[in-house]
Amino acid sequence: MNRIFASILLISLFVFVNSCKKEKSSSPQIEYQVGKYYSKRGFQPGIFDHQGRRIILRGANYNVLGDYWQGNVNAPATAQHDIEQFKIMSSYGFNCIRLLFNWSQLEPERGKYNQDYIQKISQTIRDAEKYGIDVILDLHQDAYSRFIFSTADDNCPYPQKGWDGAPQWACLTDGASVCSQTGTRESTPAVFHAWQNLWDNKDGIQDALITAWIFLIKELGEHENLIAYDLINEPSLGYKNLDDQHQKLSNFYSKLITQIRQTELNSGLKIKMVFFEPAVTFNGQEIPSVSGANFTYDKNIVFAPHNYFEVISNILTIEQGFSLYKGLADSYQTPCFIGEWGVYSEPSVAVEKVKRFAQQEDKYLMGSTYWQWAQAPGDPHGVEWNGNYEDKSLHLMELNALGQYTGVRNDIFLKVLSRTRPIAIHGKQAKFSSDTNTGRFQLTAEAETEGETEVWIPDWIGKPVIGGSNFEMILLNKVEGGYVATFKVYGKYEIRIES
Repeated sequence: MNRIFASILLISLFVFVNSCKKEKSSSPQIEYQVGKYYSKRGFQPGIFDHQGRRIILRGANYNVLGDYWQGNVNAPATAQHDIEQFKIMSSYGFNCIRLLFNWSQLEPERGKYNQDYIQKISQTIRDAEKYGIDVILDLHQDAYSRFIFSTADDNCPYPQKGWDGAPQWACLTDGASVCSQTGTRESTPAVFHAWQNLWDNKDGIQDALITAWIFLIKELGEHENLIAYDLINEPSLGYKNLDDQHQKLSNFYSKLITQIRQTELNSGLKIKMVFFEPAVTFNGQEIPSVSGANFTYDKNIVFAPHNYFEVISNILTIEQGFSLYKGLADSYQTPCFIGEWGVYSEPSVAVEKVKRFAQQEDKYLMGSTYWQWAQAPGDPHGVEWNGNYEDKSLHLMELNALGQYTGVRNDIFLKVLSRTRPIAIHGKQAKFSSDTNTGRFQLTAEAETEGETEVWIPDWIGKPVIGGSNFEMILLNKVEGGYVATFKVYGKYEIRIES
């Protein structure tokens, strides 16, 4: 998670508008069988299933496979994978995770892929499927690599923690300083030199990254519940001309998408959605870059920015941030999915921001994954450079300093996140709202043909009272934590849920 990302998006619009005038795509559109879900581009974009129903994906980031810098040997940086967590997620109506993995573990030695790590990823995907949870596979990085950090001998005014991402052999820093210039992790010269060399493909390291992605897709692409590839988390730009850097990021995305599609075609794999993100810094400065609207003609893509307005940055309100993201997604003619968001102060106070986020998310029919399900106190986001750390850390689930679940849950936030919502919507012109205090819910849509709409209803509202028009109840299935209601719908229909 990038702690400065949210402050840079106003400039993003300027960069985006100018970039649209300059780029031409090198990614031809390939048509063949899509996976479980697909992204539809156009003037009414969305994520859909094979029945043509709009799918609403909601869940959390899951980082148990992260290969993080460990600031204190006594405090693990992550928890161990525990399938029980998927059972708990599903009881709150979560139907997806953003599953983090790191290049440093996938290819610790150049050209040699870690099969044990790949099997761990595969097993985690299978475990998620057992509880109806779909997986967005995220190539994660923060500040380029866990191998870039300062020590006491560097005498830094602003020391640099290590983070996660690239293997050591791909950290080409040109001998630049490992001291942060401003106290922010991306302002460390070694970090933006490493990014520059990746975008310049020095020593073929960008080609190696693409090859590693392709190798992993060949290994994992048959998983039905693996629904999307998030190409790279919060990429940064190097230090050369901004237009040059912007173009290189766009070219990387275009090249990687093209190779993914060719691999899926040649390997007989169904194509997955591709999630792409803006760049978060340029030359270590808080200057964003978003690829121009025509960087690819691929139809199966999703704009997946991160939203920390009023949490990390106050440059925009939560509501203004959603409006901005919706506008950028509309420029791409793609759906928008919030890959990361979260609120980290006292839950009883911060819940009001969570509720406002929920209202906007529902208003725009956006999916999201909360950052994060659980964060160990030894995670670089929590541990200090000198190794100090808190004895416990609460995101949605609490972990102690050993990375073990304590059993404490963030019930205040989870009530909001588990609110009534559609799972799959049949028809067009869909709108819905969900009251996070009472549990009341209203969905309207227009169905040209008969079809089925599914709705998640949490236990906390009590036995649901269902009303509306132009629907028939097919099934009200009691599951752990709530109900899944299936309705046959037709015409202009309305579904209301009351407590």
